[in-house]
Amino acid sequence: MAALLACETPPAPARLHTDSVNLVLGDESFQERFGRAPTEEDEEELRIRVHLEYVLERLRRRSTAELSPAAREARARSLERLEAYVRRGQFPRNDGHPDARRPTFIDSRGRICAVGYLFEQELGREAAAAIASGYKYAFIREMDSPVLTQWAATTGLELEELEMIQPTYSTPSADDEEEYGPRFSLLDPVDGRGHLSLAPGFLFDGRGDGVPVRLDLSTAFMGGCGLGAYAAVSLTKLTGAARSASALSNLDVGMAWGRSLFSDGWLVLRGGLLLPTGDEDEVGSSLNASVAAKRPSQAVLFQPGAFGGRLGTSVILGRAFCSSCTLRLEAGLDGYSPFSKALQFSPRWGAGFAYRYQYLVAMLEVAGTRYAESLSSRSRLHHSIGFALRRATGQAGFQPGLSLSVPLEGRLQRWFLGFDVTMRY
Repeated sequence: MAALLACETPPAPARLHTDSVNLVLGDESFQERFGRAPTEEDEEELRIRVHLEYVLERLRRRSTAELSPAAREARARSLERLEAYVRRGQFPRNDGHPDARRPTFIDSRGRICAVGYLFEQELGREAAAAIASGYKYAFIREMDSPVLTQWAATTGLELEELEMIQPTYSTPSADDEEEYGPRFSLLDPVDGRGHLSLAPGFLFDGRGDGVPVRLDLSTAFMGGCGLGAYAAVSLTKLTGAARSASALSNLDVGMAWGRSLFSDGWLVLRGGLLLPTGDEDEVGSSLNASVAAKRPSQAVLFQPGAFGGRLGTSVILGRAFCSSCTLRLEAGLDGYSPFSKALQFSPRWGAGFAYRYQYLVAMLEVAGTRYAESLSSRSRLHHSIGFALRRATGQAGFQPGLSLSVPLEGRLQRWFLGFDVTMRY
Protein backbone atom coordinates (compact mmCIF):
# COMPACT_ATOMS: atom_id res chain seq x y z
CA MET A 1 0.00 0.00 0.00
CA ALA A 2 2.85 2.37 0.86
CA ALA A 3 4.47 1.57 -2.48
CA LEU A 4 1.25 2.30 -4.35
CA LEU A 5 0.84 5.60 -2.54
CA ALA A 6 4.42 6.52 -3.29
CA CYS A 7 3.91 5.81 -6.99
CA GLU A 8 0.72 7.82 -7.33
CA THR A 9 0.72 10.48 -10.02
CA PRO A 10 1.46 13.85 -8.44
CA PRO A 11 -1.43 16.31 -8.54
CA ALA A 12 -1.53 18.74 -11.46
CA PRO A 13 -0.29 22.21 -10.61
CA ALA A 14 -3.00 24.73 -9.82
CA ARG A 15 -4.10 26.80 -12.77
CA LEU A 16 -2.77 30.34 -12.58
CA HIS A 17 -5.35 33.01 -11.95
CA THR A 18 -5.41 36.65 -10.92
CA ASP A 19 -8.01 39.38 -10.67
CA SER A 20 -5.34 42.07 -10.96
CA VAL A 21 -3.69 43.69 -13.95
CA ASN A 22 -0.48 41.71 -13.42
CA LEU A 23 0.33 38.31 -11.96
CA VAL A 24 3.49 39.48 -10.15
CA LEU A 25 2.73 43.07 -9.14
CA GLY A 26 -1.04 42.88 -8.86
CA ASP A 27 -2.58 46.36 -8.94
CA GLU A 28 0.42 47.98 -7.28
CA SER A 29 0.72 50.48 -10.14
CA PHE A 30 -2.86 51.76 -9.75
CA GLN A 31 -2.49 52.01 -5.97
CA GLU A 32 0.72 53.99 -6.44
CA ARG A 33 -0.84 56.40 -8.94
CA PHE A 34 -4.28 56.97 -7.42
CA GLY A 35 -3.98 55.82 -3.81
CA ARG A 36 -6.82 53.32 -4.17
CA ALA A 37 -7.69 50.00 -5.77
CA PRO A 38 -9.22 50.04 -9.25
CA THR A 39 -12.96 49.54 -9.64
CA GLU A 40 -15.26 48.51 -12.47
CA GLU A 41 -15.82 52.20 -13.22
CA ASP A 42 -12.16 52.67 -14.18
CA GLU A 43 -11.43 52.30 -17.88
CA GLU A 44 -9.52 49.19 -18.92
CA GLU A 45 -7.07 51.15 -21.05
CA LEU A 46 -6.27 53.39 -18.09
CA ARG A 47 -5.40 50.37 -15.91
CA ILE A 48 -3.14 48.88 -18.58
CA ARG A 49 -1.41 52.15 -19.39
CA VAL A 50 -0.78 52.97 -15.73
CA HIS A 51 0.66 49.49 -15.18
CA LEU A 52 2.99 49.62 -18.17
CA GLU A 53 4.21 53.11 -17.32
CA TYR A 54 4.86 51.99 -13.75
CA VAL A 55 6.80 48.90 -14.83
CA LEU A 56 8.76 50.86 -17.40
CA GLU A 57 9.94 53.34 -14.79
CA ARG A 58 10.71 50.57 -12.34
CA LEU A 59 12.82 48.64 -14.87
CA ARG A 60 14.73 51.76 -15.82
CA ARG A 61 15.70 52.30 -12.19
CA ARG A 62 17.18 48.81 -11.85
CA SER A 63 20.97 48.56 -11.80
CA THR A 64 22.57 47.07 -14.92
CA ALA A 65 26.12 46.98 -13.59
CA GLU A 66 26.28 43.18 -13.72
CA LEU A 67 25.18 43.04 -17.37
CA SER A 68 27.54 42.85 -20.32
CA PRO A 69 27.68 45.85 -22.69
CA ALA A 70 25.70 43.86 -25.27
CA ALA A 71 23.02 42.97 -22.70
CA ARG A 72 22.77 46.58 -21.52
CA GLU A 73 22.30 47.71 -25.12
CA ALA A 74 19.63 45.05 -25.68
CA ARG A 75 17.87 46.07 -22.46
CA ALA A 76 17.83 49.74 -23.44
CA ARG A 77 16.41 48.81 -26.84
CA SER A 78 13.69 46.67 -25.24
CA LEU A 79 12.65 49.48 -22.91
CA GLU A 80 12.55 51.96 -25.78
CA ARG A 81 10.26 49.62 -27.68
CA LEU A 82 8.07 49.18 -24.61
CA GLU A 83 7.78 52.96 -24.31
CA ALA A 84 6.75 53.21 -27.97
CA TYR A 85 4.14 50.50 -27.39
CA VAL A 86 2.66 52.43 -24.47
CA ARG A 87 2.52 55.63 -26.52
CA ARG A 88 0.71 53.80 -29.32
CA GLY A 89 -1.89 52.63 -26.82
CA GLN A 90 -3.41 49.76 -28.82
CA PHE A 91 -3.98 47.11 -26.17
CA PRO A 92 -5.71 43.74 -26.74
CA ARG A 93 -8.73 42.31 -24.94
CA ASN A 94 -9.43 38.88 -23.51
CA ASP A 95 -11.96 37.89 -26.15
CA GLY A 96 -12.41 34.20 -25.46
CA HIS A 97 -11.03 32.99 -22.11
CA PRO A 98 -13.57 32.42 -19.32
CA ASP A 99 -11.35 34.16 -16.74
CA ALA A 100 -12.38 37.75 -16.14
CA ARG A 101 -8.73 38.82 -16.49
CA ARG A 102 -6.24 36.92 -18.58
CA PRO A 103 -3.13 37.61 -20.70
CA THR A 104 -3.93 37.73 -24.42
CA PHE A 105 -0.95 37.47 -26.76
CA ILE A 106 -2.88 38.59 -29.87
CA ASP A 107 -6.64 39.18 -29.79
CA SER A 108 -9.22 38.61 -32.54
CA ARG A 109 -8.78 42.18 -33.82
CA GLY A 110 -5.04 41.70 -34.27
CA ARG A 111 -3.93 43.73 -31.25
CA ILE A 112 -0.80 42.35 -29.64
CA CYS A 113 0.17 42.42 -25.97
CA ALA A 114 3.19 44.26 -24.56
CA VAL A 115 5.50 41.23 -24.38
CA GLY A 116 4.23 40.05 -27.75
CA TYR A 117 5.10 43.45 -29.22
CA LEU A 118 8.71 43.17 -28.00
CA PHE A 119 8.85 39.66 -29.46
CA GLU A 120 7.35 40.83 -32.75
CA GLN A 121 9.90 43.63 -33.14
CA GLU A 122 12.71 41.08 -33.18
CA LEU A 123 11.21 38.03 -34.91
CA GLY A 124 8.28 39.39 -36.91
CA ARG A 125 4.51 39.06 -36.86
CA GLU A 126 4.46 35.53 -38.24
CA ALA A 127 6.58 34.26 -35.35
CA ALA A 128 4.36 36.12 -32.86
CA ALA A 129 1.25 34.58 -34.43
CA ALA A 130 2.82 31.13 -34.00
CA ILE A 131 3.25 31.78 -30.26
CA ALA A 132 -0.32 33.05 -30.04
CA SER A 133 -1.67 29.92 -31.73
CA GLY A 134 -0.43 27.77 -28.85
CA TYR A 135 -0.31 30.17 -25.91
CA LYS A 136 -2.84 32.92 -26.64
CA TYR A 137 -4.07 33.19 -23.04
CA ALA A 138 -1.01 31.85 -21.21
CA PHE A 139 1.08 33.52 -18.56
CA ILE A 140 4.78 33.57 -19.45
CA ARG A 141 5.63 30.87 -16.92
CA GLU A 142 3.06 28.63 -18.65
CA MET A 143 4.64 29.02 -22.09
CA ASP A 144 6.76 26.00 -23.01
CA SER A 145 8.27 27.49 -26.16
CA PRO A 146 11.99 27.15 -27.01
CA VAL A 147 11.68 30.04 -29.44
CA LEU A 148 10.29 32.31 -26.73
CA THR A 149 12.96 31.18 -24.26
CA GLN A 150 15.77 31.83 -26.73
CA TRP A 151 14.38 35.24 -27.59
CA ALA A 152 13.96 36.24 -23.93
CA ALA A 153 17.68 35.61 -23.39
CA THR A 154 18.48 38.27 -26.01
CA THR A 155 16.32 41.06 -24.60
CA GLY A 156 18.48 42.10 -21.65
CA LEU A 157 15.44 41.43 -19.46
CA GLU A 158 14.99 38.60 -16.98
CA LEU A 159 12.00 36.28 -17.23
CA GLU A 160 10.68 37.73 -13.98
CA GLU A 161 10.85 41.20 -15.53
CA LEU A 162 8.94 40.01 -18.58
CA GLU A 163 6.32 38.60 -16.20
CA MET A 164 6.16 42.00 -14.51
CA ILE A 165 5.47 43.61 -17.89
CA GLN A 166 2.80 41.14 -19.06
CA PRO A 167 -0.64 42.62 -18.31
CA THR A 168 -3.89 40.77 -17.97
CA TYR A 169 -6.88 41.97 -19.97
CA SER A 170 -10.58 42.05 -19.25
CA THR A 171 -13.33 40.55 -21.36
CA PRO A 172 -14.80 43.24 -23.62
CA SER A 173 -18.38 44.24 -23.04
CA ALA A 174 -20.81 44.97 -25.83
CA ASP A 175 -20.04 48.65 -25.36
CA ASP A 176 -16.33 48.04 -25.85
CA GLU A 177 -17.06 46.38 -29.17
CA GLU A 178 -19.15 49.35 -30.24
CA GLU A 179 -16.70 51.95 -28.98
CA TYR A 180 -15.47 53.43 -32.23
CA GLY A 181 -15.62 57.10 -31.38
CA PRO A 182 -17.76 59.62 -29.53
CA ARG A 183 -21.04 61.03 -30.76
CA PHE A 184 -20.33 64.26 -32.62
CA SER A 185 -22.64 67.23 -32.12
CA LEU A 186 -22.45 69.06 -35.45
CA LEU A 187 -22.23 66.08 -37.82
CA ASP A 188 -25.00 63.67 -38.75
CA PRO A 189 -26.32 62.03 -35.56
CA VAL A 190 -26.52 58.60 -37.24
CA ASP A 191 -23.21 56.79 -36.80
CA GLY A 192 -24.25 53.14 -36.80
CA ARG A 193 -24.69 52.79 -33.04
CA GLY A 194 -27.87 52.44 -31.05
CA HIS A 195 -28.73 55.64 -29.25
CA LEU A 196 -31.46 57.93 -28.00
CA SER A 197 -30.58 61.62 -27.90
CA LEU A 198 -32.50 64.66 -26.70
CA ALA A 199 -30.83 67.97 -27.60
CA PRO A 200 -32.32 71.40 -26.86
CA GLY A 201 -30.53 74.58 -27.86
CA PHE A 202 -30.72 78.27 -28.73
CA LEU A 203 -29.63 80.17 -31.83
CA PHE A 204 -28.43 83.71 -31.17
CA ASP A 205 -28.86 85.81 -34.29
CA GLY A 206 -27.15 89.21 -34.63
CA ARG A 207 -29.83 90.38 -37.07
CA GLY A 208 -32.40 90.78 -34.29
CA ASP A 209 -34.95 88.37 -35.73
CA GLY A 210 -35.60 86.79 -32.36
CA VAL A 211 -34.11 83.73 -30.69
CA PRO A 212 -35.04 80.39 -32.25
CA VAL A 213 -35.30 77.60 -29.70
CA ARG A 214 -34.76 74.13 -31.06
CA LEU A 215 -35.39 70.64 -29.74
CA ASP A 216 -33.81 67.66 -31.50
CA LEU A 217 -34.79 64.06 -30.94
CA SER A 218 -32.71 61.36 -32.58
CA THR A 219 -32.81 57.61 -32.15
CA ALA A 220 -31.39 54.49 -33.80
CA PHE A 221 -31.99 50.82 -33.14
CA MET A 222 -29.11 48.71 -34.44
CA GLY A 223 -29.32 44.94 -34.78
CA GLY A 224 -26.64 42.35 -34.19
CA CYS A 225 -25.65 42.34 -37.87
CA GLY A 226 -25.01 46.07 -37.79
CA LEU A 227 -28.25 46.94 -39.62
CA GLY A 228 -30.98 49.03 -38.06
CA ALA A 229 -33.48 51.85 -38.38
CA TYR A 230 -33.07 55.47 -37.39
CA ALA A 231 -35.32 58.51 -37.05
CA ALA A 232 -34.62 62.17 -36.36
CA VAL A 233 -37.07 64.99 -35.77
CA SER A 234 -36.59 68.65 -34.80
CA LEU A 235 -39.10 71.09 -33.37
CA THR A 236 -38.32 74.83 -33.41
CA LYS A 237 -39.92 77.91 -31.92
CA LEU A 238 -39.11 81.54 -32.69
CA THR A 239 -39.26 83.77 -29.60
CA GLY A 240 -38.78 87.48 -29.03
CA ALA A 241 -39.91 88.61 -32.49
CA ALA A 242 -42.93 90.63 -33.55
CA ARG A 243 -44.47 87.42 -34.80
CA SER A 244 -43.70 84.01 -33.40
CA ALA A 245 -43.85 80.84 -35.42
CA SER A 246 -43.54 77.16 -34.73
CA ALA A 247 -42.30 74.66 -37.27
CA LEU A 248 -41.83 70.91 -37.26
CA SER A 249 -38.57 71.50 -39.08
CA ASN A 250 -37.76 68.01 -40.23
CA LEU A 251 -38.54 64.35 -40.15
CA ASP A 252 -35.75 62.07 -41.36
CA VAL A 253 -36.28 58.30 -41.29
CA GLY A 254 -34.27 55.51 -42.83
CA MET A 255 -31.90 52.60 -42.41
CA ALA A 256 -28.24 52.53 -41.33
CA TRP A 257 -25.58 49.84 -41.50
CA GLY A 258 -22.21 49.79 -39.75
CA ARG A 259 -19.28 47.46 -40.29
CA SER A 260 -15.79 47.18 -38.86
CA LEU A 261 -13.18 47.74 -41.57
CA PHE A 262 -10.07 47.05 -39.51
CA SER A 263 -8.82 47.64 -36.00
CA ASP A 264 -10.52 50.83 -34.74
CA GLY A 265 -11.99 51.63 -38.15
CA TRP A 266 -15.69 51.65 -39.06
CA LEU A 267 -17.74 52.27 -42.18
CA VAL A 268 -21.33 53.46 -41.82
CA LEU A 269 -23.82 53.60 -44.71
CA ARG A 270 -27.29 55.10 -44.41
CA GLY A 271 -30.24 55.99 -46.57
CA GLY A 272 -33.63 57.45 -45.84
CA LEU A 273 -36.52 59.72 -46.70
CA LEU A 274 -36.67 63.50 -46.22
CA LEU A 275 -40.06 64.51 -44.90
CA PRO A 276 -39.76 68.19 -43.93
CA THR A 277 -42.81 70.21 -42.95
CA GLY A 278 -41.28 73.68 -42.70
CA ASP A 279 -43.50 76.77 -42.76
CA GLU A 280 -43.72 78.40 -46.16
CA ASP A 281 -44.49 81.93 -44.99
CA GLU A 282 -41.83 84.60 -44.50
CA VAL A 283 -41.40 84.01 -40.78
CA GLY A 284 -41.27 80.25 -41.16
CA SER A 285 -38.70 80.41 -43.94
CA SER A 286 -36.50 82.74 -41.89
CA LEU A 287 -36.83 80.45 -38.92
CA ASN A 288 -35.84 77.36 -40.89
CA ALA A 289 -32.87 79.09 -42.50
CA SER A 290 -31.65 80.23 -39.09
CA VAL A 291 -31.96 76.84 -37.44
CA ALA A 292 -30.26 75.18 -40.43
CA ALA A 293 -27.12 77.03 -39.37
CA LYS A 294 -26.74 74.56 -36.51
CA ARG A 295 -26.12 71.55 -38.75
CA PRO A 296 -25.54 72.34 -42.44
CA SER A 297 -25.39 68.66 -43.32
CA GLN A 298 -29.13 68.53 -42.57
CA ALA A 299 -29.98 71.90 -44.06
CA VAL A 300 -32.21 70.60 -46.86
CA LEU A 301 -34.51 69.26 -44.18
CA PHE A 302 -35.55 72.84 -43.49
CA GLN A 303 -36.71 73.61 -47.02
CA PRO A 304 -40.48 74.34 -47.00
CA GLY A 305 -42.47 71.78 -48.91
CA ALA A 306 -39.45 69.66 -49.76
CA PHE A 307 -39.67 65.93 -50.18
CA GLY A 308 -36.95 63.55 -51.26
CA GLY A 309 -34.35 61.02 -50.23
CA ARG A 310 -30.82 60.94 -48.96
CA LEU A 311 -27.74 58.74 -49.03
CA GLY A 312 -24.71 59.09 -46.81
CA THR A 313 -21.55 57.43 -45.66
CA SER A 314 -19.18 57.94 -42.74
CA VAL A 315 -15.71 56.63 -42.04
CA ILE A 316 -14.78 56.64 -38.36
CA LEU A 317 -11.15 56.07 -37.39
CA GLY A 318 -10.42 55.43 -33.73
CA ARG A 319 -6.93 56.21 -32.43
CA ALA A 320 -6.30 58.48 -35.41
CA PHE A 321 -2.97 60.29 -34.93
CA CYS A 322 -2.87 59.31 -31.24
CA SER A 323 -4.27 56.69 -28.87
CA SER A 324 -6.91 59.11 -27.53
CA CYS A 325 -8.02 60.57 -30.87
CA THR A 326 -10.94 59.87 -33.20
CA LEU A 327 -11.35 61.13 -36.75
CA ARG A 328 -14.67 61.09 -38.58
CA LEU A 329 -15.21 61.88 -42.27
CA GLU A 330 -18.63 61.91 -43.88
CA ALA A 331 -20.19 62.67 -47.25
CA GLY A 332 -23.66 62.40 -48.70
CA LEU A 333 -26.09 63.43 -51.38
CA ASP A 334 -29.67 64.60 -50.99
CA GLY A 335 -32.21 64.63 -53.82
CA TYR A 336 -35.31 66.70 -53.11
CA SER A 337 -37.88 69.10 -54.51
CA PRO A 338 -37.87 72.32 -52.47
CA PHE A 339 -40.47 75.11 -52.75
CA SER A 340 -42.50 72.94 -55.17
CA LYS A 341 -39.73 73.26 -57.74
CA ALA A 342 -38.07 70.59 -59.87
CA LEU A 343 -35.83 67.92 -58.34
CA GLN A 344 -32.55 69.29 -57.04
CA PHE A 345 -29.43 67.67 -55.62
CA SER A 346 -27.48 68.86 -52.62
CA PRO A 347 -24.06 67.40 -51.79
CA ARG A 348 -22.96 67.52 -48.16
CA TRP A 349 -19.75 66.78 -46.32
CA GLY A 350 -18.27 66.99 -42.87
CA ALA A 351 -15.24 66.18 -40.77
CA GLY A 352 -14.73 65.92 -37.03
CA PHE A 353 -11.77 65.39 -34.74
CA ALA A 354 -12.15 64.31 -31.12
CA TYR A 355 -9.63 64.01 -28.31
CA ARG A 356 -10.40 62.04 -25.17
CA TYR A 357 -8.93 62.77 -21.75
CA GLN A 358 -10.20 60.19 -19.29
CA TYR A 359 -14.00 60.77 -19.25
CA LEU A 360 -13.99 64.10 -21.11
CA VAL A 361 -14.03 64.35 -24.93
CA ALA A 362 -13.28 67.60 -26.78
CA MET A 363 -14.38 67.88 -30.42
CA LEU A 364 -13.73 70.17 -33.37
CA GLU A 365 -16.07 69.77 -36.36
CA VAL A 366 -16.66 71.32 -39.78
CA ALA A 367 -19.71 70.64 -41.94
CA GLY A 368 -20.93 72.01 -45.24
CA THR A 369 -23.51 71.64 -47.98
CA ARG A 370 -24.87 73.43 -51.03
CA TYR A 371 -28.51 74.58 -51.13
CA ALA A 372 -30.79 77.59 -51.67
CA GLU A 373 -32.11 79.28 -48.54
CA SER A 374 -35.32 80.59 -50.10
CA LEU A 375 -37.46 80.47 -53.22
CA SER A 376 -35.83 83.56 -54.70
CA SER A 377 -32.23 82.82 -53.70
CA ARG A 378 -29.68 80.86 -55.68
CA SER A 379 -27.99 77.69 -54.50
CA ARG A 380 -24.74 78.37 -52.68
CA LEU A 381 -22.30 76.85 -50.23
CA HIS A 382 -22.96 76.92 -46.50
CA HIS A 383 -20.45 75.89 -43.84
CA SER A 384 -20.37 75.80 -40.06
CA ILE A 385 -17.64 75.10 -37.55
CA GLY A 386 -18.43 73.58 -34.19
CA PHE A 387 -16.83 72.94 -30.82
CA ALA A 388 -18.16 70.50 -28.25
CA LEU A 389 -17.37 68.91 -24.90
CA ARG A 390 -18.87 65.59 -23.90
CA ARG A 391 -18.63 63.22 -20.98
CA ALA A 392 -18.22 59.74 -22.47
CA THR A 393 -17.13 56.80 -20.31
CA GLY A 394 -17.26 54.16 -23.03
CA GLN A 395 -19.99 52.38 -21.07
CA ALA A 396 -23.71 52.19 -21.73
CA GLY A 397 -25.67 55.04 -20.22
CA PHE A 398 -26.05 58.79 -20.44
CA GLN A 399 -23.45 60.98 -22.12
CA PRO A 400 -24.20 64.70 -21.66
CA GLY A 401 -22.64 67.19 -24.04
CA LEU A 402 -22.34 70.95 -24.62
CA SER A 403 -21.84 72.38 -28.12
CA LEU A 404 -21.24 75.68 -29.89
CA SER A 405 -21.57 76.04 -33.69
CA VAL A 406 -20.95 79.09 -35.83
CA PRO A 407 -21.83 79.55 -39.54
CA LEU A 408 -18.78 80.57 -41.55
CA GLU A 409 -20.84 82.59 -44.05
CA GLY A 410 -22.65 85.80 -43.18
CA ARG A 411 -19.78 87.36 -41.20
CA LEU A 412 -20.43 85.17 -38.18
CA GLN A 413 -23.70 86.90 -37.38
CA ARG A 414 -25.17 83.76 -35.82
CA TRP A 415 -24.04 81.23 -33.26
CA PHE A 416 -25.84 78.26 -31.88
CA LEU A 417 -25.46 77.11 -28.27
CA GLY A 418 -26.84 73.67 -27.47
CA PHE A 419 -26.64 70.85 -25.02
CA ASP A 420 -27.82 67.29 -25.18
CA VAL A 421 -28.24 64.13 -23.18
CA THR A 422 -27.47 61.03 -25.23
CA MET A 423 -28.08 57.49 -24.05
CA ARG A 424 -25.99 54.73 -25.61
CA TYR A 425 -27.08 51.10 -25.40
